[in-house]
Amino acid sequence: MTIKYLNVLLLTIITTQLYAQPVEITNSLYETYDSYKEPTLNKRRIKHQELVPLVKGYRNNPKFDVTTVGSSIEGRTLSLISIGKGETDVFLWSQMHGDEPTATQAIFDILNFFDSDDFIDEKEEILKNLRLHFLPMLNPDGAEVFQRRNTLGVDINRDALRLQSPESKTLKRVRDSLSANFGFNLHDQST
Repeated sequence: MTIKYLNVLLLTIITTQLYAQPVEITNSLYETYDSYKEPTLNKRRIKHQELVPLVKGYRNNPKFDVTTVGSSIEGRTLSLISIGKGETDVFLWSQMHGDEPTATQAIFDILNFFDSDDFIDEKEEILKNLRLHFLPMLNPDGAEVFQRRNTLGVDINRDALRLQSPESKTLKRVRDSLSANFGFNLHDQST
């Protein structure tokens, strides 16, 4: 699944809960996707240092709330980017496997969509009803060397009970604090 299809799918899921014309919205989102695509994340491998200026930009944007929620074993920051005022919380996290960057790219495309001047009525409706929370890279140390596991050799996706790594503990702490109504653990399929 390409990033474009993932973005359209995620935005369609969100918008179809609020609108009766999902086909029209899906087609419009698909046709305008290139205007939201994050141009700096254009390689197969994405490293944490490439996200830092993007996160900083959202931290300085009044539409978004950005919180540092933890750090990796090697000291890379884990950030939560939130938008919306609704009572329904939706939590999306990506790249718990360091070699699966597609959803990280998709998250920044979606953030660009919410920051754009397009689809004003649709976005207003979405953000009135939902509070969206994005943790775009849970395993930055694995991403640094393009490997599934973190620096400790832990598969974060299999560490929900033992909580052996700081990244797993951060994910649990954020999930618990949000009490989100919906959670999306975003992965790649393969190259």
